[in-house]
Amino acid sequence: MSLCEWYANRAVLLTGVTSELGRALLEKILRCLPDVRVYVVLRSQNGLSGEERLKKIFTSPGYERLRQEMPGAISRVKTFEGNLLYEDLALSIEDKASLREVTVAFHAAGPHDFFLEYCQELPKLKSVAVASSIFRHRGMIAECLQNEKIPELPIALVRFPCVGPAHKEPMPGFVESLKGPTALMIGAGFAYGDSELPAEVTPIDIAVNTMLATAWEVGTTNATKPIAYNAALIGCTWDDLIKKSRRASWTFPYPTFGIRGMTSIEPLYWILVLLLEWLPSLLCDIVFGLCGRKQRILAEYDRVRNALQPLKSISSRPWPAERNRVYLLQERLTGEERDIFPIVAEIDIESYVLCAAAATRKYCVNEDNLKIMRMIYIFFLYVPVILVVAYIASRTLLSRA
Repeated sequence: MSLCEWYANRAVLLTGVTSELGRALLEKILRCLPDVRVYVVLRSQNGLSGEERLKKIFTSPGYERLRQEMPGAISRVKTFEGNLLYEDLALSIEDKASLREVTVAFHAAGPHDFFLEYCQELPKLKSVAVASSIFRHRGMIAECLQNEKIPELPIALVRFPCVGPAHKEPMPGFVESLKGPTALMIGAGFAYGDSELPAEVTPIDIAVNTMLATAWEVGTTNATKPIAYNAALIGCTWDDLIKKSRRASWTFPYPTFGIRGMTSIEPLYWILVLLLEWLPSLLCDIVFGLCGRKQRILAEYDRVRNALQPLKSISSRPWPAERNRVYLLQERLTGEERDIFPIVAEIDIESYVLCAAAATRKYCVNEDNLKIMRMIYIFFLYVPVILVVAYIASRTLLSRA
């Protein structure tokens, strides 16, 4: 049975919908699996109910394509008040009765212990897909459980590296927040690590397709025990990402004094960051402060540094992993489904980075900061030229006199 046929008319449970992966997963299900009903477990927060938080997600930029193509898609989503940190997900008796129709469950973020315990109570459950991190392991990361506490259920345990900007969906390069891989590839700041190592990045849409496809495979093979999958990588080194970012950095420069590159020499790393990124940012803010303007350049520098910091432990060492299952799974999909739900993709890195830089500019950059940095760049570019021209003109006039 094909993937689309298997998912038809199913009731799906989704947790972690406020995470980057969870939001993208919900969008993909609603847009590409039109007969699926989605049950979302979401707790109230900051004065907003779970339903209000879901509506806020639907108004986000990542759902623009869905709103245009299927404006009524939200009607296929039902929200249940719950919490992943509590037994039975803190669901009411009535809500648990409604969820007994669930046949597929997805866990996109957060602790999974109570979620998997609850899944054992679902009588019609066919498969569960759980997102995990590949960075929890050391040595060769095999396609089997490695000290992971997972009950004996039909579970697809999907281990992901860093989740990066979208390859194609919902739009090429789409990104809503500045994280380590994105900051590196768009040249927002200098990074620490071994640039010759494989870039531990999976585009967000490939990650979503992997979750959907692994749940389908586990369900159609009637698995009774957990199966581990290691998601496919982007297919290049960190150095490739940096080199292919030249065009993106020039076309869509990030509004900081960040420099492109990566080094594993720690003293050199700190010297370059302090002299070429932190110091210019500090000096600009001092000037702005003296002029009575808001100091914002150093804050943007801190934002980039915070985004790049987690990348340090990832890019400094290799993460060898077996990936036979995802490649075999790709072969199981029909030709049409490989176009709709690709889990392994050949990516033009330069185009990918360019699209990511454009999306970052649109969704992650403060326009005021961008205008200020443009003014600074123009000042540094033209003021020396003006001074040189003025000097030459004055020397000419003096010689004639």
